[in-house]
Amino acid sequence: MYSLLYNNRLTTLKKKIFELRPTQFALGLREVEAKTKKLKALAHHELDDFLKAHRVPVIQHDDETFHLIDHHHLVRACWEMDIEHVYVEIIADLSKYKVDHFWEKMKDSNWVHPYDQFGKGPHPIDALPLDIRGLADDPYRSLAWAIREEGGFEKTEEPFAEFKWADFFRKNITVARTPTGFDEAIKEAIKLAHTDAAKHLPGFIKK
Repeated sequence: MYSLLYNNRLTTLKKKIFELRPTQFALGLREVEAKTKKLKALAHHELDDFLKAHRVPVIQHDDETFHLIDHHHLVRACWEMDIEHVYVEIIADLSKYKVDHFWEKMKDSNWVHPYDQFGKGPHPIDALPLDIRGLADDPYRSLAWAIREEGGFEKTEEPFAEFKWADFFRKNITVARTPTGFDEAIKEAIKLAHTDAAKHLPGFIKK
């Protein structure tokens, strides 16, 4: 997934959450809720060990600007818990590039997903949220996460794989805004995930 390395090695830092710039417009709040619940169950020392073991991959743009390229849900969950810092790994240092070339490199490396919570886009890069608080909820991204958790498809290293599944479900399934709507969508989606209609998607499992 990460084709570039900072000085041929991964560099670990501790950064404030609000210093990290998202590279996507949306996430699934149900996944955030699940991660928040998991973090709350950890003792203080366990929480620090967990965050060290789940360092957030970032791309460095300059001395003060770092862009998240994964783990948006974890960072959002940390914010929900009033955690101010996370551990990050600098995957690539692109500080030598001016803004336009920087984003060309980001796009070429599949490190940015400029599509909104409705699957619409691509939107202008300068419209991306400034920090994790600005990410909108996409219920179909939550559905994709739930189906992966149920074994509907395999976790892969392909960037933004869950968003590809989210868009697939968006075109084929309705998530009703009722108390049982999400659970009903899971039942339908888990069946659809194993059909030939989904075989082009990352992590597809044939049954």
